[in-house]
Amino acid sequence: MTITIIGAGNIGGTLAEKWKAAGHDILIGARNPGDEEILKWAQGIGARVLSIPEAVNKAEVVLIATPGKVVADLAASLGTALSGKLVMDATNMAGPLGSAPGFEALRKAGADAVKVFNCTGWENLADTRYGNDAVDMFMAGGSAEAKAKVTELVKAVGFAECYDMGGEDKVAILEGFALVWIDLAIFQKMGRGIAFKLMRR
Repeated sequence: MTITIIGAGNIGGTLAEKWKAAGHDILIGARNPGDEEILKWAQGIGARVLSIPEAVNKAEVVLIATPGKVVADLAASLGTALSGKLVMDATNMAGPLGSAPGFEALRKAGADAVKVFNCTGWENLADTRYGNDAVDMFMAGGSAEAKAKVTELVKAVGFAECYDMGGEDKVAILEGFALVWIDLAIFQKMGRGIAFKLMRR
């Protein structure tokens, strides 16, 4: 699968490395494709660096891991390039609690958008194991076909399960769920080595 990463920081960069190791073709969409630091890192993992529009056009799947506040402008700048494309939105809180304006902008641009990878720290992407268990991931939005592909990519990272919270009406809930992890890890000072797992009796 050809996956384009927009926003190759801790979240996007970690997922790029994981998916490359799993055998996927990784493209990095960069505002400055000639940036020496990005090129050196991409070369190290076997990824290619292209302009954002070019990388999106060549992708089967797009991951957006930028700051949430830039997603609406990014979607507008890409226009029809996102139409019909599976886009994984790993961003958070681009607007007031209970809203998901970045995700809505992706949908208005025609993307088959799925909110995922937003409710945990990048450390849990780098290492999904806690003792003998692997942690879980959660997603919302998108079509059944899109979410089947997302589930495959989530499990390729090492998560035990990817639970489907529902359609677009559940995206804002999932953004709020991310605040639980942030509050526990940062404000309650539990540290970033915490993660969620659904338990069944």
